[in-house]
Amino acid sequence: MSRLRKSWCCWLGLGLLGAASPWAAWAWGHAGHQLIGSLADEMLVGTTAAKQVSAVLGPAVQNLKTAAPWPDCVRDVVFKLPASFIYVPAKPPFHSPACVPFEGPTERKRMQDYAQRNWHNCPDVNGHKAAGACHRSYHFTDVAVQHDHYSRQFTGTSDHDIVAILQVAVGVLRSGKPATGLPSLRDRKDALLLLAHLVGDLHQPLHVGAIYLQDDGTPADPDATPPPPPNQVLETRGGNSLEIGTANLHEAWDSVPSALKLGSLTTGPGIQRRKALLAEARALPATAGAADSWTERWASDTVKASQAAFPGLRFTRKGASRADHWVVQFQDATSYEQAREALQRRQLTQAAAHLAALLRSVWP
Repeated sequence: MSRLRKSWCCWLGLGLLGAASPWAAWAWGHAGHQLIGSLADEMLVGTTAAKQVSAVLGPAVQNLKTAAPWPDCVRDVVFKLPASFIYVPAKPPFHSPACVPFEGPTERKRMQDYAQRNWHNCPDVNGHKAAGACHRSYHFTDVAVQHDHYSRQFTGTSDHDIVAILQVAVGVLRSGKPATGLPSLRDRKDALLLLAHLVGDLHQPLHVGAIYLQDDGTPADPDATPPPPPNQVLETRGGNSLEIGTANLHEAWDSVPSALKLGSLTTGPGIQRRKALLAEARALPATAGAADSWTERWASDTVKASQAAFPGLRFTRKGASRADHWVVQFQDATSYEQAREALQRRQLTQAAAHLAALLRSVWP
């Protein structure tokens, strides 16, 4: 990815973020998830876990690289009256080749069935019936960046946030028994397809750490003592409400640098970059504690990592496209982009290492 020379708006003008697309707000995008899965596949070569992954996923999917985008492809399952759930892939040029392995009859039926079982199962909130497509809420949590760890006691967490869902998926992989509550997972394959993706999401800083703002753009802690006045601390939806031109801050963090996309890692200097990424992943120290505690530990690490996403930024309502949005102003856009890409690289390699480690703990 080329460097900024004048401003963030210049970067947008060059099309490096691009206009919003049907998957623009998906953590890491398909490219990042495929990279995480691919590196994890290599780290598992020759292990019992690798054999189990292949057996569970079956011939249409086979490996973690292919499996990792699955929950984002499920987003294209739509509800149509009277009570049908139909996979409607995005039209070109927005259709992603990453979803093609799931578009045969058997895999398409699995996506539709999973979406239907995980559509209306989120609990009602304050007497209001939860919206459909509950499974979309499985991809994130929103812990205020003032914290240095994840806790279910904090604002923005829930019993169906990414940490809770991962814990259920790991349990299904270990036991082989379906989960019939929240989430609804019918078998190990559902669980593995979800886990291969969500471990990646868990390492995207803006999928775990969140900045809460007052109306004037001043950061605030919703969990402060005493608590802030009601309705004066506003959620920014993981940065989706923080505008950068026609895009937003969340999209910027989802956008994997070109040098880290699989297509650039197979020839010439890219081969050495891939070897370096794999070496970095293998060099990471093992996570301490019991494996059942790892996802919460990793979430805590990502909360701390997310704190690097906000220094040097100011937020203003002036010029925002919606009343509940803010415009991002950068103190030094070039330095910010460089720091972002460095942190993205670190988080992607950590995600690959942690995915491989978690599967080895399930299948020693």
